[in-house]
Amino acid sequence: PILYDGYSYATVPIGDQCWFAENLRTTRYSNGADIAFTGSACFPMSQLWQNTYSQARTVYGEYGEMMGAPCTPCSETSPVINACDPLQSLEEYGRLYNWYAVNDNRGLCPTGWHVPTDGELTTMTDGLGGNDVAGNHMKTTYGWDDNGNGTNLSGYSGLPCGYRNGSGGFQNAGFSGDWWSSSPTATSGWSRYLVD
Repeated sequence: PILYDGYSYATVPIGDQCWFAENLRTTRYSNGADIAFTGSACFPMSQLWQNTYSQARTVYGEYGEMMGAPCTPCSETSPVINACDPLQSLEEYGRLYNWYAVNDNRGLCPTGWHVPTDGELTTMTDGLGGNDVAGNHMKTTYGWDDNGNGTNLSGYSGLPCGYRNGSGGFQNAGFSGDWWSSSPTATSGWSRYLVD
C-alpha cells in the first residue's frame, strides 16, 4: 500500500507495470499545495467548471442541491450506491480532477508515481489481451449497471465512477469509468474509459 495525503492506496502489478488499484482522492499536490476546489455549478457559479483554465477537483454529485433545490445536474445508474450523494461517491469512487490538475507540474500523484501516459495505458491494455477484452479484466465484479460487471482478473478494480461534463453536470456513474492520461491533445489530454 502507498500512504498519500492521509489515505492508504492499494496497488497491483500488471505485466511489468505497477498501478494504483483505486482512484485518487487527494486534495493536495505532492508538494503539499492545495488543489483548487470547484464543486458547485449553481448560479452564479454555473460557469466555474466549464470555464476554468486552472486546476480543479470535485466529488461526483458534490453540491447536487442548495437549500433543498436541485443545483448541479447529476444522473447515475449505480446498483450499489446513490452516486449523486457525494459522501457515498467519495468513499466508493474517490475524487474527480480536471485536465489542468492532471497536467500541473506540482504532481497529482505521490512522489515516485505519475498519471500514466497514453502509451503506458496501451502497454497495460495490450498486455491484457487488447481493447476488445482488456476492459472486462479491468472492471470490478460489482457496481456496474445492467449486468456490466467485469472479472477484474487484472486487479485494476476499475469502477464506473462517471465524470463531470464541460457544463459542470455529473453523468454516467454506474455506466462508465473515465480516466485521464498525462498525454496532451491540442486542447486538453487523452483519456480512457470503460463502459457497461
